[in-house]
Amino acid sequence: MNGPVGPLPPTSAGGAAPTFKLAAVQIAVPVLGGLLAGTALVYVLLAATGERMTAGELWACVSAAVVASAALPLLPPSYGVKLTDSRLVIRGAGRREIEWRDVTGLEIRRSVGVRTVVVSVTDGRRIPLRAPMSFLDRRFDDKVKVLTEWWTARRGGPDGA
Repeated sequence: MNGPVGPLPPTSAGGAAPTFKLAAVQIAVPVLGGLLAGTALVYVLLAATGERMTAGELWACVSAAVVASAALPLLPPSYGVKLTDSRLVIRGAGRREIEWRDVTGLEIRRSVGVRTVVVSVTDGRRIPLRAPMSFLDRRFDDKVKVLTEWWTARRGGPDGA
């Protein structure tokens, strides 16, 4: 999937900062499943009301679901996390930067069988990260380990103290 290629020690110098983004399959599978489930629901509701969906209409709905799930992952990824020596950079609808010293904890949240990371900050907020995410990612635990090591090594400030 996505993220660091190998284990990165928390004090590695000169290397590129790890960045975590969702892989194309992590985006496409839920989109395809949701669109196909929506098509099935429309089909069932139409059948329950006595209406019928023609084969052409059904084909158009299924085709739209497949095309959308194939095209969506090709768009530039907007959600991700970048680790720098001084802060955690979260990209999503906007850009949020959190100094390592302001992070009070990292926890794993499990919802519907999918694990994600939640960042707790000094002002009491809990910020869920969209990446890394365990859904279809065998390296999730490795990514969480890297994230935790970076925070542990840098939470005291730039010198790690």
